[in-house]
Amino acid sequence: MNKDSQRWAATELIELIANLIASYSHHNELYNSLQSDLEHLDIFTDEQITQMENDSEWHYNKMISLLEERRLAMRKLKELAIDCDDHMRCLVKHAIASYQFSQEVLNTNMDYLDYIHLAETAYQYMYECVSKFLWVTLVTCARCLEDELNLDK
Repeated sequence: MNKDSQRWAATELIELIANLIASYSHHNELYNSLQSDLEHLDIFTDEQITQMENDSEWHYNKMISLLEERRLAMRKLKELAIDCDDHMRCLVKHAIASYQFSQEVLNTNMDYLDYIHLAETAYQYMYECVSKFLWVTLVTCARCLEDELNLDK
């Protein structure tokens, strides 16, 4: 991959990871809802039960697939760094998830100051954790970040 094609990779990988986490969460929510409904078989027809079982299996398989995609994206993010602190890997995942879910909360009411504050705090925390993970001061400009990550390469 040439330098131009990977210019946005680092910041876009962070957004990709965030959205994979959010997608996983939504599938998990729907899966658990279906599992809960399936505990009350007496109120559903056989056709409804079959459909719920099929939907449940579909959501479960999507969760497995999204989990693997998120892990791959985390490995790709790590590969962009000259060195990284593997002790921060799990914390980075949770920090990115916090950022993603703070954005979801903010989207419910973008004028509510407490939600704005939560989103800003989660955003800063995420970039602080990713910076420690990659051993580089993270900046939100992808071109600057790419330069920082490849300084010694």
